[in-house]
Order: sequence, then structure tokens, then C-alpha cells
Amino acid sequence: MMKTDPLKAFFEAGEAPVIDQAFRAATMQRIARRRLQLGLARAALAGLGVFVALLLLRPILVILVLNLPATIGQAALMLTATGLVALAGYYLATRTVHLPSWVQRLL
Repeated sequence: MMKTDPLKAFFEAGEAPVIDQAFRAATMQRIARRRLQLGLARAALAGLGVFVALLLLRPILVILVLNLPATIGQAALMLTATGLVALAGYYLATRTVHLPSWVQRLL
């Protein structure tokens, strides 16, 4: 008794498989949702790690800040503010912007 391989028979028949667009869209949506959830989880863990580190270093940081002269403290504050502005600018410059269709027609 000879067993035929259905997959081999399918490919030998030369029929092209039907592409189900709804299935592909649903699959891509699930993949995108999973990637988003993983990215959010990583960002939340990183934020939690930074928070815990700063919380543990708080006593040392308070002593350092209180013992710094006023000019050094102001310089550190300005450097921190500059870094935060630069980080926000980088985020705004690199994120994807979805413009409304009427704005895209104007461009």
C-alpha cells in the first residue's frame, strides 16, 4: 500500500495558495501588539530600576547636594535641564508622526 504525501501532491499540482488578507492583517496586528507590550514592559522595568537606584542613593545625593557650593549646584541643575530638553528633542525628532490626510495633501 502506497501512502501519498498531501503536501507534495499539492505542490506538484501547481496550484497557488490563496492569500487570506484578513488572516495576514490579524496576525500582523497580534505581532505588533506583542512587540508593543514587550517594549512597554522593558521601559517600565527600566524606569522602576532607575527609581529604585535613586531611592537607594538618596541619602548620599542629599549630602552631596547640600555640601556643594551654590554655583556648582546651579550648574548641575542647568546641565540636567539641558539634558532633559535634549532627550525630549531627540524623542520628538525620531518618533513617527501620523499626519491627517488633508495635511498630507498640502505637503
